[in-house]
Amino acid sequence: MTKLLDKYPRISDMLPKAKRRMPHFAAEYLFSGTGYDLAMEYNEKILKEILFVPRYLKGIVEADTKTNILGRSYEAPFGIAPMGLTGLMWPGAEEALAKMAVKNNIPFTLSTVACASIEDIGPHLDGKGWFQLYPPIDKEIRNDLLRRAQNSGYDVLVVTADIPSQSRRERLRIAGVSVPPKNNIRNFYHAMLCPSWSLGTLVRGMPQFRTMNKYNQFMNKSKGEKVLGSGMKRFLDWKYLEEVKEIWKGPVILKGLMHIEDALRAKELVDAVYLSNHGGRQLDISASPLQILPDVRRELGPDFPILIDSGFYSGQDIVKALMLGADFVMVGRPFMVGLGALGHKGAFHTYDILKDEIENIMEQICSPNIEDIKKQKLSVTKDFSLKEIK
Repeated sequence: MTKLLDKYPRISDMLPKAKRRMPHFAAEYLFSGTGYDLAMEYNEKILKEILFVPRYLKGIVEADTKTNILGRSYEAPFGIAPMGLTGLMWPGAEEALAKMAVKNNIPFTLSTVACASIEDIGPHLDGKGWFQLYPPIDKEIRNDLLRRAQNSGYDVLVVTADIPSQSRRERLRIAGVSVPPKNNIRNFYHAMLCPSWSLGTLVRGMPQFRTMNKYNQFMNKSKGEKVLGSGMKRFLDWKYLEEVKEIWKGPVILKGLMHIEDALRAKELVDAVYLSNHGGRQLDISASPLQILPDVRRELGPDFPILIDSGFYSGQDIVKALMLGADFVMVGRPFMVGLGALGHKGAFHTYDILKDEIENIMEQICSPNIEDIKKQKLSVTKDFSLKEIK
């Protein structure tokens, strides 16, 4: 750990190496947003506007990052966000992340459109996995996905709301991203430049949506499209969510909320809300979830669990979200950066960086635990609150 921290002490230090070792089409999937990438860039920019004014003379503390949420205790206040096409970005990513998460006692969330199946990853999660559902319009498929996840030992369900239709994702069109990758000269050339990725892919097989493969025979009659992966027809309303809650035997989190009224209604149906703009990948004119976080916390009260993601690249970012009202932060791209730069050990190194940064901040401001962190007050360099214009 010490040698890697000396060489790569920040997530950003691994970025150049990760981009070199990932084929262009895989890197584009990881680092792109949609439209003009404005929402993705704004997610990161707004975090820089938030600063802390510390108070001292409080003695010395030993930082304890343990966190309780949904009746579960975790070693740190962050987990691994659901990510699609993980096996395209780095071969075996899902298994590597699952094993790291179990060893370090943080949650790993398997996406419906990951490249490994529910059944592939379940045995590596020790009954502590989270499963993210892209809600299919076909309720038979939905019910089967939920059954498979529960039978495979996943104990928390994350239902994604912010995908009513496909985003344009123009950079992915230009890069020719597909699953499996297209057999053309451009992709072969980019793969040849990245021998570690190519060898791993040869060993593990071409990326595909393995959870969704069994549903290939179902067709969208209106367009003749296969119900496959991220191309499947999705649907979610409050009635649908009630049905999911009745089926799932365990905590249900509603992901992708960006409005206070939605959060208030969700409080009556689910066990936690998850603020997100999908990492800037769905709606390019979306605000940052950080902008609504303080208001959502105030309206939901001090005890209802709030998770958040979108743009978090460091322990500093995680601490800021905790101070603004979040209980837990989900992190995606940094873990893929670690895998791209260092292979499977990069998942562990990303965790070490984030946890070490959080502990150092806690020691700097003499906060002994996460609950104390939440009580700290922040300053902002400019007003970043949202105001509706009538």
